[in-house]
Amino acid sequence: MSKENFIHKKLQRNRLKTSDTMVRNQFRVVVGSYEHNILCLSLDLSLSTPIFTPIFHFQAHTLSVKCMDISNRYLISGSHDEHIRIYDLQKRKELGTLLSHQGSITSLKFSRKVINSNNDDETQLARPGAEGKSKWLFSTSDDHKILIWRVKDWEDIGVLRGHTARVNDLDIHPSNRIAVSVSDDHTVRLWNLMTIKKAAVLKLKGYSQNGQFVRWIGSEGEYFAVALVNKVLLYDSSTAKVSHEIDMGRRTIMHLETMKWEGKDYIVVGLSNGAVAFYTLDSVLDSKAQEPEFSLQGHANRVKDFKPYTNEFGTYFVAIGSDGKIVVWDLKSKEQLAIFDSGERLNCLAVCDESVEKESTMKKRDAATAEIDEQSEAEGDEEELKKVLFGEKKGKKKSKNAKKHGKKKVSVQLE
Repeated sequence: MSKENFIHKKLQRNRLKTSDTMVRNQFRVVVGSYEHNILCLSLDLSLSTPIFTPIFHFQAHTLSVKCMDISNRYLISGSHDEHIRIYDLQKRKELGTLLSHQGSITSLKFSRKVINSNNDDETQLARPGAEGKSKWLFSTSDDHKILIWRVKDWEDIGVLRGHTARVNDLDIHPSNRIAVSVSDDHTVRLWNLMTIKKAAVLKLKGYSQNGQFVRWIGSEGEYFAVALVNKVLLYDSSTAKVSHEIDMGRRTIMHLETMKWEGKDYIVVGLSNGAVAFYTLDSVLDSKAQEPEFSLQGHANRVKDFKPYTNEFGTYFVAIGSDGKIVVWDLKSKEQLAIFDSGERLNCLAVCDESVEKESTMKKRDAATAEIDEQSEAEGDEEELKKVLFGEKKGKKKSKNAKKHGKKKVSVQLE
């Protein structure tokens, strides 16, 4: 074999390897739990038996993790400890904490992605699935406030005031100009995001329940759905009035999302019996139809959160429950593809692309450095153990001498 042929075949093999890695059907699932932890898993559906690979698992808050959201490289988590933590998924690094709220964080929502230009005022909404960046983060809390954070520097740029009780949920209109929120004050409020002022107050007259979840539905936000304890109210955006209702009977609504799939708009409801029900907007507008188009059953009890995920291979549906399980379905075949038992009481969920993490930006540690670190740590522990077991009388003299010479400063670098 000539040298040229050998090089050509080697290049072909390398191309095949790269193409194999690029077409892998993978994505990441991030969950928050009552045990204060955040767990990130990589799910590989390319294999004959799908595999969950743990990426990281750590205690993120001092109380239960209540909500989270992802936009590009940023993961945001909110907790009952009143803190909002920011993480860079690309570098696996915590960036900081937002501390302006004085109550439990109830929901976090990034604004719709936009295509940035040189001028911040000139932005264009990115199409679903297209590249873009979120300009703002919205957070709601028990303190009755909705805060607006600017993503590029995490500055608090505005407060939406008006609710007189805990704010339960919020959603952003597809145009990025209007927001809708629900609260325990028995109202639904619309906000003008251009002026950062309230646009309308809708009272839940004739209903004894408060709004728990809210989502816009339709490519242009023609309707928005408000979930009460066991009812979903569908509001017409043009009239700001309830046009239709979905009654769940004795089943409690645990979560609500809206999605577009195969040309249809869906209202998706997670229930206390472990089922997720899919209602088409067309069937809800037909007042005679009250049955879902289909349901997915994957949990023994309450469904706490769920998200759809679409890539070049298809559309998948990820759901979590208080039973600690993460269940993934193929929406087209309705087949259950993978189950992961976390062993914790899961509370919230976010899904992102596998490509969110770049190996080039990660800090690497070679084997030699790791071994030195382990040895020094072990030696330190051994010396400390000797002091505890046998005691050191000279230690007191050393401490007095140390006071004379002054205390040495110790610097700690977090990676």
